[in-house]
Amino acid sequence: MDVLKLSDSSFEMPLDPSWEVTYFDEDDSKADVRFNSEKYPVLGVKIISIDAPKYNKDNKLKDHLFDPILLESHPDLDIKVSSNDIYGIEYQANLESGEKVKVWRKATVVGSRTVRLATLALSWMSNPASDDVVNKILAEIEEKLKKCSFAPKETDLDIEAKVLGRISRLKQEIISPWDGLSMLMPASWPSEINKEEKTLVSRVTGYEEAMLFLNCDDIKIPSETKITSDYMQHIASSIGADESIKDISLLSTGKDTYLISCNKAEIDQEAGVTLNNYFWHIFALKEDILKRLHFTYVFPNINDMFLSSLTNVLNENIKNLKLD
Repeated sequence: MDVLKLSDSSFEMPLDPSWEVTYFDEDDSKADVRFNSEKYPVLGVKIISIDAPKYNKDNKLKDHLFDPILLESHPDLDIKVSSNDIYGIEYQANLESGEKVKVWRKATVVGSRTVRLATLALSWMSNPASDDVVNKILAEIEEKLKKCSFAPKETDLDIEAKVLGRISRLKQEIISPWDGLSMLMPASWPSEINKEEKTLVSRVTGYEEAMLFLNCDDIKIPSETKITSDYMQHIASSIGADESIKDISLLSTGKDTYLISCNKAEIDQEAGVTLNNYFWHIFALKEDILKRLHFTYVFPNINDMFLSSLTNVLNENIKNLKLD
């Protein structure tokens, strides 16, 4: 039997043998389904996982099945519950383009705090001829949806959702480790600050070997000296001469302020572990003082999605720090 499978069977639905499925290499959580070798209409299918420690099953997962627009336009949609605890809604709408769209949403709870939500949408240009064809397709889809399922096991999609939830709940605060610098940092991370030498070491709570280092220095330069993008590109290129350096990026974050970021992995022979190193180098010219800030985020390569996702948090914080 032909079966649509998304994200390691996070969502499955049986298919008619004549239907053609297009999967996306860059995103295994979505697919397009076409019917009887025709180009249109197309059924778009998308599965997401939500970390929901306070989900409300008593309201049949309405908080997840309904988005704000749907709550306003169709607040009284009936939520149907299948024998295997799958909650579902469906509705049809007319688009401004003249198209019609039929939407189905299916949701279930996996484990103690994960909600999976599948959305299927079929749109078509409405006219008497196409409506007759599409109505038959709609009936076929609804029959297949009666047999849809969600894998009971935790998948990578669920793990990613938990990590994103953990990141979203990460409380941050503005710190000023020394005069002239302020930035956001996770509030729970213990830090050691040396104001005189302008260094900081901050540890990721719960991890012994994951930490952020910062050292800063000020260099007095001739007042007529300018920092140009060409000069910074030269510095970035020199950093890239090291073949182990990956993902070099040069960004202007303000007037006479540049950020070079990159990363590399290296083996700690003594500890027998591979360490991921993410670097951010800031060069900021303030009158005749060149401020250089060097951040290094180090964490072990232990397949921990939370530690790797923290690079995005730190990247935003460093890009938006304030230098007075």
